Amino acid sequence: MNEKDEKKLGKRRLVFKSLEIEAPAVVAVLSGEGAAKDAPLAEAHGADLVEVRLDLLPQDPIKLIREVRGATTLPIIATNRMLQEGGAFRGCEDERIEILAEASAWADLVDVELLAEGRDRLLEMVERPVIISYHDFQGMPSINATRSILAEMFEAGADIAKLAVTPATLEDCLGLLRLLLDTTAPTSILGMGDLGRHLRAVAPIYGSVLTYGYIGIPTAPGQIPVKTLRGALDLLI
Repeated sequence: MNEKDEKKLGKRRLVFKSLEIEAPAVVAVLSGEGAAKDAPLAEAHGADLVEVRLDLLPQDPIKLIREVRGATTLPIIATNRMLQEGGAFRGCEDERIEILAEASAWADLVDVELLAEGRDRLLEMVERPVIISYHDFQGMPSINATRSILAEMFEAGADIAKLAVTPATLEDCLGLLRLLLDTTAPTSILGMGDLGRHLRAVAPIYGSVLTYGYIGIPTAPGQIPVKTLRGALDLLI
């Protein structure tokens, strides 16, 4: 397969200093007290990375991400999702950012929201590649507005832009795929809800560099088990 064909199928190599990712990559979301136990299972089910949801850990999040680090060789994304974008962290913003920055010592990437008050502070504190994210659990902006959001993410310093929205129509889904074809910078687009579910397997064909599945219980509407998602990608790409 030549380079042009690989680009059509979304295949690419992402290089961030010492970290390399073969995209499209499957991210297994780990949450709850079994996060460290689930990390080897994620690898066995075909995950390329794991995301540790610090906001969904019932105990000391730093202790648990250290345990995950010891349980897997896969790259780790540290995420401490704010309440306004579907997270469960209920402390103040300074505390949330400080926990995420501390957790980055055991992670390979960190995820922070575009609209987070502490976003720029975190970017100054961490030395890891950064995923800047935007989530809409109720709907999605227009395609032009979505294009502007992605541009704002990269202007803010994103190494990868992540957009998770809830399409209301198949035309919305087609618009998101068109957007991926027009985007050259590393971008992950995810569809939430029943109508957006198929985008988790289809969007990587169009260039989405990361797709997220779950181990244990889903953490977003429309999320697919990692093993199923890996099987779909292996079939399609």
